[in-house]
Amino acid sequence: MPDARTRVAFLLPHFQPGGAERVVLNWLGALDRARFDPHLLLGRVSGDFLDLLPGDIAPLRIGARRSLWRSFDIGRQLAALRIDVAYSATNAMNLAMLAAPASQCARIISEHTTPAAYLAGAKWPWLRKAAMRRLYPQAAAIAVPTQAIAAELKALLGRELPVRCLPNPVVDDCAPPFAAALPRSPREGPWQIVSAGRLVREKGFDLLIGAAARLVRCNRPCALTIYGEGPERASLEAQIAAEGLGHCVRLAGHVADPAAAMNGANLFVLASRREGFGNVLIEAMHQGLPVLATRCGGPDSFIVDGKNGWLVSPGDAQVLAARIENLLADPAVLSSTVGAGRATAAQYGIQRSARLFETMLEGLVRR
Repeated sequence: MPDARTRVAFLLPHFQPGGAERVVLNWLGALDRARFDPHLLLGRVSGDFLDLLPGDIAPLRIGARRSLWRSFDIGRQLAALRIDVAYSATNAMNLAMLAAPASQCARIISEHTTPAAYLAGAKWPWLRKAAMRRLYPQAAAIAVPTQAIAAELKALLGRELPVRCLPNPVVDDCAPPFAAALPRSPREGPWQIVSAGRLVREKGFDLLIGAAARLVRCNRPCALTIYGEGPERASLEAQIAAEGLGHCVRLAGHVADPAAAMNGANLFVLASRREGFGNVLIEAMHQGLPVLATRCGGPDSFIVDGKNGWLVSPGDAQVLAARIENLLADPAVLSSTVGAGRATAAQYGIQRSARLFETMLEGLVRR
């Protein structure tokens, strides 16, 4: 008997840890297999997230290495797999999929960061912008995590677009959260501060390390642990050594379960210069951990300063250090945001997000 399930393909450049990759990983695990048959197509079959894939997902490599030919390979593979709906993430993969030879599948592209921030650092931004204006309106849907990204896309491209705002699938709806430790006073030991993300300049880990250095110099003992890997590791290690922080700042590398690694900390800090959303903040809030983030785009969409977390201006290590000191010096104020933080995190459950995504898929297939 023929398989009547909707065949869904997810297209990514690789499967290294990242926000878009985490979204796809969680949807792959949560999609209803009675109704959907998911597939994963990668530019490079590499990345730590490969070890976390469901057992029925065998990643396939998109054939051509050169971007010029990638669209033809995408079109050929979508046809060979008889894909009904294809979903892509990252600007380059979005453009490649939309430029693929015509097929019968509906195509969903996604943006996980603001296009202006992305284009500011992209090669040939004028050419990419022109390609986006030409190709993005052809998408059956454009999935974004925040209304801010949706509004910026429409303004950038100067036309109405089929934008769908979907909550990121971040936390396990069914698993009970860990009980976070109460903030402690300096006399009980150093403040335990954690952060996580890819070690790239945009994440602002150099600013967070600079803030830790200021706290130590002001006799405010702290222990900072940063989870993640990336190209900035060597420069961050050099900064830690130059500041004499080897005893209290640690680059802990990638962890499969960052939420569990946060357990026992006093404060999660995200010091990004720009951020499309901020999945790690939701994970920390779910664990009952107070969070402090910069006003860098994504966190502004779900954190209300003093209600469910705390916000500070981006790009200034001194301002960041002062806010960390003020918060950790007053445990009662700091912990006052925990309940509202957990309520916010509940809106980004994996199962809830997957059901909304499935509804979109079914609507596109019927159309």
